[in-house]
Amino acid sequence: MTASKIQEWVKEDGETPEWVAEQPEDTRKHLHGYWKTSIVDGKKDTVKNRATAVRQFTEWFDGDITEAETSDIDEWREELVLQDYGYRSVRQKIYALSTYYNWLQDREGFEKNPVDDVDVENYEKTKQDEHLDRQYVTKEEFEAMMDACEKTRERLVCRLFWDCGVRVGEAVEIKLNDIDRRNKSITFESGKTKKMEKDDERTVYYSQAMENILIEWLENGDRNSYLGSKGDYLICSREAEQMYPGSVSDIVRDVADRAGVLKEVYEDQSERTRYFPHPHAIRKSYGVYRTQRGMPIAYLSELMGHADIETTRDKYLKFRDDDIREADRRYRPTV
Repeated sequence: MTASKIQEWVKEDGETPEWVAEQPEDTRKHLHGYWKTSIVDGKKDTVKNRATAVRQFTEWFDGDITEAETSDIDEWREELVLQDYGYRSVRQKIYALSTYYNWLQDREGFEKNPVDDVDVENYEKTKQDEHLDRQYVTKEEFEAMMDACEKTRERLVCRLFWDCGVRVGEAVEIKLNDIDRRNKSITFESGKTKKMEKDDERTVYYSQAMENILIEWLENGDRNSYLGSKGDYLICSREAEQMYPGSVSDIVRDVADRAGVLKEVYEDQSERTRYFPHPHAIRKSYGVYRTQRGMPIAYLSELMGHADIETTRDKYLKFRDDDIREADRRYRPTV
């Protein structure tokens, strides 16, 4: 179920989703109120992810979801794992479902959230974790990708992720007036925050190599060859002023393929092939290499737009065994 269909339903312009219509009247009202809050306070992707999780659980539970107990959600969790969902995907679905029961507690006076006692804290591994020995792009791979770039826009996209550690959704939102060329910095709204919180502005910095690409892109006329160049966005396309996130990911995949570093990792639930590297892998490189060079994690957390230091440490700084072995060799005392 898409976020736009949820929005149509909430505004009473659209048809009630079938899986909602099958719920008791009071539960339909609860779901309507929950989605209204989610749309007002959340981003489109957040609404979509919550809609998917709540729909999947509702269809699986086959009953009034307000009566679900912890044992029911535990059983659903086990079923998702058996269906070959990645552990982190399962955890995200459980957390998304939890926001509905939190809403029932806050707005409708329900006593207990049945998700609270569901243990998914150790569900860290992703499908890519199971097939790859690392989740980040090495310097050698990145250099090969830059050498394989054929167009200025490709160099701009790859260098933007490497230099600035931005998310795909943030990259496509960057506007020309967000860039401070004198200070080699970009200031924009951070694209991912905790639930029910407003986005925060953050500033990232880039290298002279990136500045050289910007000169080609902005001042030497390369950007003007695209029909979308009349708009305000840094990355445009031949068809639109703002490039879609998926198109940016396609650029990275195509460049990686030409560079000879692209790998087919696995097929997801929709039978789509997942590849490495992808933009998020380059973002992870941003964190890994700055940590290896000694950047304090508090600074890195700020630059990456994380809500807390634990996110930076636990989710992004995953090293290979040989990285850890080399760190031990470098820092062990010589006595």
